[in-house]
Amino acid sequence: MSTSDAHMTQDELKAMAVKLSMLVDSFETRGDKVVQQNAQAAETIRMAALHVSQITQQVSTSALEEFRRAAGATLGQGLREPLAQAQAQLEGSMLEVRNASAELQRRVSQAGRVHTATAWKAFIACALGALLVIGAAAYAVTQARTELTKAAWTAQINAAIAAGNLAPCADGGICARVDGKRWVRLDQAQEVRR
Repeated sequence: MSTSDAHMTQDELKAMAVKLSMLVDSFETRGDKVVQQNAQAAETIRMAALHVSQITQQVSTSALEEFRRAAGATLGQGLREPLAQAQAQLEGSMLEVRNASAELQRRVSQAGRVHTATAWKAFIACALGALLVIGAAAYAVTQARTELTKAAWTAQINAAIAAGNLAPCADGGICARVDGKRWVRLDQAQEVRR
Protein backbone atom coordinates (compact mmCIF):
# COMPACT_ATOMS: atom_id res chain seq x y z
CA MET A 1 0.00 0.00 0.00
CA SER A 2 1.51 3.36 -1.02
CA THR A 3 1.59 6.44 1.17
CA SER A 4 -1.03 8.12 -1.02
CA ASP A 5 -3.47 5.25 -0.26
CA ALA A 6 -2.87 5.52 3.51
CA HIS A 7 -3.41 9.29 3.70
CA MET A 8 -6.21 11.56 2.60
CA THR A 9 -5.59 13.55 -0.56
CA GLN A 10 -5.63 17.29 -0.57
CA ASP A 11 -8.88 17.24 -2.57
CA GLU A 12 -10.47 15.03 0.08
CA LEU A 13 -9.24 17.40 2.79
CA LYS A 14 -10.61 20.38 0.88
CA ALA A 15 -13.95 18.64 0.41
CA MET A 16 -14.06 17.80 4.13
CA ALA A 17 -13.22 21.42 5.03
CA VAL A 18 -15.98 22.72 2.69
CA LYS A 19 -18.53 20.33 4.22
CA LEU A 20 -17.46 21.38 7.70
CA SER A 21 -17.77 25.04 6.75
CA MET A 22 -21.27 24.42 5.37
CA LEU A 23 -22.22 22.65 8.64
CA VAL A 24 -20.94 25.59 10.73
CA ASP A 25 -22.85 28.04 8.49
CA SER A 26 -25.98 25.91 8.98
CA PHE A 27 -25.53 26.08 12.77
CA GLU A 28 -25.08 29.85 12.63
CA THR A 29 -28.16 30.27 10.41
CA ARG A 30 -30.26 28.11 12.72
CA GLY A 31 -28.97 29.96 15.77
CA ASP A 32 -29.77 33.34 14.21
CA LYS A 33 -33.25 32.15 13.23
CA VAL A 34 -33.95 30.87 16.77
CA VAL A 35 -32.66 34.11 18.28
CA GLN A 36 -34.94 36.14 15.98
CA GLN A 37 -37.97 33.94 16.70
CA ASN A 38 -37.34 34.16 20.47
CA ALA A 39 -37.05 37.94 20.29
CA GLN A 40 -40.29 38.20 18.29
CA ALA A 41 -42.09 35.84 20.69
CA ALA A 42 -40.85 37.80 23.71
CA GLU A 43 -42.02 41.09 22.19
CA THR A 44 -45.43 39.57 21.33
CA ILE A 45 -45.80 38.23 24.87
CA ARG A 46 -44.79 41.57 26.38
CA MET A 47 -47.29 43.45 24.22
CA ALA A 48 -50.05 40.94 25.06
CA ALA A 49 -49.32 41.29 28.78
CA LEU A 50 -49.42 45.07 28.52
CA HIS A 51 -52.68 44.93 26.58
CA VAL A 52 -54.25 42.52 29.10
CA SER A 53 -53.13 44.74 31.96
CA GLN A 54 -54.67 47.85 30.35
CA ILE A 55 -57.95 46.06 29.59
CA THR A 56 -58.09 44.67 33.11
CA GLN A 57 -57.58 48.12 34.57
CA GLN A 58 -60.27 49.62 32.35
CA VAL A 59 -62.75 46.82 33.04
CA SER A 60 -62.16 46.89 36.77
CA THR A 61 -62.45 50.69 36.95
CA SER A 62 -65.66 50.82 34.94
CA ALA A 63 -67.13 47.78 36.71
CA LEU A 64 -66.42 49.23 40.14
CA GLU A 65 -67.94 52.53 39.11
CA GLU A 66 -70.99 50.76 37.75
CA PHE A 67 -71.30 48.73 40.92
CA ARG A 68 -71.03 51.85 43.05
CA ARG A 69 -73.80 53.54 41.08
CA ALA A 70 -75.98 50.46 41.27
CA ALA A 71 -75.24 50.11 44.95
CA GLY A 72 -76.18 53.72 45.64
CA ALA A 73 -79.49 53.28 43.81
CA THR A 74 -80.37 49.96 45.42
CA LEU A 75 -78.82 50.45 48.85
CA GLY A 76 -82.19 51.08 50.38
CA GLN A 77 -83.57 47.89 48.82
CA GLY A 78 -81.19 45.54 50.66
CA LEU A 79 -78.82 44.53 47.89
CA ARG A 80 -75.67 44.85 49.89
CA GLU A 81 -75.02 41.13 49.95
CA PRO A 82 -75.31 40.58 46.15
CA LEU A 83 -73.13 43.66 45.64
CA ALA A 84 -70.48 42.25 47.97
CA GLN A 85 -70.61 38.93 46.09
CA ALA A 86 -70.21 40.69 42.77
CA GLN A 87 -67.30 42.71 44.13
CA ALA A 88 -65.70 39.53 45.46
CA GLN A 89 -66.09 37.90 42.06
CA LEU A 90 -64.56 40.92 40.38
CA GLU A 91 -61.62 40.90 42.77
CA GLY A 92 -61.20 37.15 42.14
CA SER A 93 -61.15 37.81 38.41
CA MET A 94 -58.56 40.54 38.89
CA LEU A 95 -56.44 38.12 40.93
CA GLU A 96 -56.66 35.53 38.14
CA VAL A 97 -55.58 38.15 35.58
CA ARG A 98 -52.64 39.13 37.78
CA ASN A 99 -51.64 35.47 38.15
CA ALA A 100 -51.90 34.99 34.37
CA SER A 101 -49.75 38.09 33.87
CA ALA A 102 -47.13 36.75 36.31
CA GLU A 103 -47.12 33.39 34.46
CA LEU A 104 -46.68 35.24 31.18
CA GLN A 105 -43.74 37.15 32.61
CA ARG A 106 -42.20 33.88 33.84
CA ARG A 107 -42.47 32.40 30.35
CA VAL A 108 -40.86 35.48 28.80
CA SER A 109 -37.96 35.06 31.21
CA GLN A 110 -37.69 31.37 30.37
CA ALA A 111 -37.67 32.17 26.64
CA GLY A 112 -34.77 34.55 27.30
CA ARG A 113 -32.78 31.77 28.98
CA VAL A 114 -33.46 29.43 26.05
CA HIS A 115 -32.26 32.15 23.67
CA THR A 116 -29.03 32.55 25.64
CA ALA A 117 -28.42 28.78 25.63
CA THR A 118 -28.98 28.62 21.87
CA ALA A 119 -26.55 31.47 21.27
CA TRP A 120 -23.86 29.68 23.34
CA LYS A 121 -24.42 26.43 21.47
CA ALA A 122 -23.98 28.21 18.13
CA PHE A 123 -20.79 29.86 19.40
CA ILE A 124 -19.36 26.52 20.59
CA ALA A 125 -20.25 24.85 17.28
CA CYS A 126 -18.46 27.64 15.39
CA ALA A 127 -15.39 27.34 17.63
CA LEU A 128 -15.22 23.56 17.15
CA GLY A 129 -15.63 23.98 13.40
CA ALA A 130 -12.76 26.46 13.34
CA LEU A 131 -10.53 24.05 15.29
CA LEU A 132 -11.34 21.24 12.86
CA VAL A 133 -10.48 23.45 9.88
CA ILE A 134 -7.18 24.43 11.52
CA GLY A 135 -6.40 20.74 12.16
CA ALA A 136 -7.18 19.83 8.56
CA ALA A 137 -4.94 22.64 7.32
CA ALA A 138 -2.07 21.49 9.57
CA TYR A 139 -2.48 17.94 8.26
CA ALA A 140 -2.41 19.19 4.66
CA VAL A 141 0.77 21.19 5.33
CA THR A 142 2.46 18.13 6.88
CA GLN A 143 1.48 15.97 3.91
CA ALA A 144 2.73 18.60 1.45
CA ARG A 145 6.07 18.84 3.28
CA THR A 146 6.49 15.04 3.14
CA GLU A 147 5.72 14.99 -0.58
CA LEU A 148 8.20 17.83 -1.22
CA THR A 149 10.94 15.88 0.60
CA LYS A 150 10.20 12.80 -1.51
CA ALA A 151 10.22 14.91 -4.68
CA ALA A 152 13.62 16.43 -3.77
CA TRP A 153 15.08 12.96 -3.14
CA THR A 154 13.69 11.72 -6.47
CA ALA A 155 15.18 14.78 -8.23
CA GLN A 156 18.61 13.98 -6.74
CA ILE A 157 18.39 10.36 -7.93
CA ASN A 158 17.29 11.48 -11.42
CA ALA A 159 20.20 13.94 -11.57
CA ALA A 160 22.63 11.16 -10.61
CA ILE A 161 21.17 8.91 -13.30
CA ALA A 162 21.45 11.72 -15.86
CA ALA A 163 25.08 12.46 -14.83
CA GLY A 164 26.01 8.77 -15.09
CA ASN A 165 26.90 8.44 -11.40
CA LEU A 166 25.63 4.86 -11.14
CA ALA A 167 27.47 1.85 -9.77
CA PRO A 168 26.63 -1.56 -8.35
CA CYS A 169 26.12 -1.55 -4.56
CA ALA A 170 28.33 -3.71 -2.33
CA ASP A 171 25.33 -5.70 -1.05
CA GLY A 172 23.56 -5.92 -4.42
CA GLY A 173 21.33 -3.57 -6.36
CA ILE A 174 22.18 -0.28 -8.05
CA CYS A 175 23.51 2.79 -6.22
CA ALA A 176 23.64 6.39 -7.38
CA ARG A 177 25.97 9.15 -6.24
CA VAL A 178 24.00 12.18 -5.06
CA ASP A 179 25.33 15.57 -3.94
CA GLY A 180 28.71 14.47 -5.30
CA LYS A 181 29.53 12.51 -2.11
CA ARG A 182 26.75 10.20 -0.87
CA TRP A 183 25.83 6.85 -2.45
CA VAL A 184 22.14 6.03 -2.33
CA ARG A 185 20.62 2.69 -3.23
CA LEU A 186 17.91 3.26 -5.81
CA ASP A 187 15.52 0.60 -4.48
CA GLN A 188 15.84 1.91 -0.88
CA ALA A 189 15.84 5.43 0.53
CA GLN A 190 18.96 5.00 2.66
CA GLU A 191 22.58 6.02 2.39
CA VAL A 192 25.09 3.33 1.30
CA ARG A 193 28.84 3.38 2.05
CA ARG A 194 31.20 2.34 -0.76
